[in-house]
Amino acid sequence: MKYLFSLFIVCSINAANMDSFFAALAEVESSNNPRAINKKEYALGIYQIRPAYFKDSKVGGKHESVYDTAIAKKVCLAYFAKYEPQALKNNDFETLARLHNGGCGWRKNKSNTDKYWNNIKKNLR
Repeated sequence: MKYLFSLFIVCSINAANMDSFFAALAEVESSNNPRAINKKEYALGIYQIRPAYFKDSKVGGKHESVYDTAIAKKVCLAYFAKYEPQALKNNDFETLARLHNGGCGWRKNKSNTDKYWNNIKKNLR
């Protein structure tokens, strides 16, 4: 019973931490606008998800479904789990932010994501 209670506490803390990360991501990407559109890149929704990111996540449906914040979060989590599972497990927000911004090859030129990571850090609560 102690183990289950401890596991519940750990899961609750991790979920709360991820909520903080997703709030920062939403602020930086779209100023919390779930209907945001970047016409140049066709990035949609609160987390500004591009078509290739959506497809790569393997979440079913159409790209436009990311206007639904719950689906957008599911897409991000699937993408994070695919490319940076350890960072997702450890709530390594720096790695997740850099992945979200720079794509799966972000490590090849980490400095390209420095400004983005600094903006996310400023918005973490």
